[in-house]
Amino acid sequence: MLILKLGVAEWTPVGDEMLYKVVPGRNSTAALVICDAEGNSKAMSAWLRAEKADEISQRLDAEGIPVFLGDVKLPI
Repeated sequence: MLILKLGVAEWTPVGDEMLYKVVPGRNSTAALVICDAEGNSKAMSAWLRAEKADEISQRLDAEGIPVFLGDVKLPI
């Protein structure tokens, strides 16, 4: 999913940057989010077992995709 920046009145696409964040969920689950440098979500996985999300995040690190350290803006 590519979305527009949340909270902006005009049509404003998310940034070109590609960062990721593991978002913790309930009951030992997590989702992976790809976002821009401002935390605007570009893509979000389904809720996964937290261990699986950590495994995937290690692969993203190995591919050179930086982790986003702030709070992501989720479309949910």
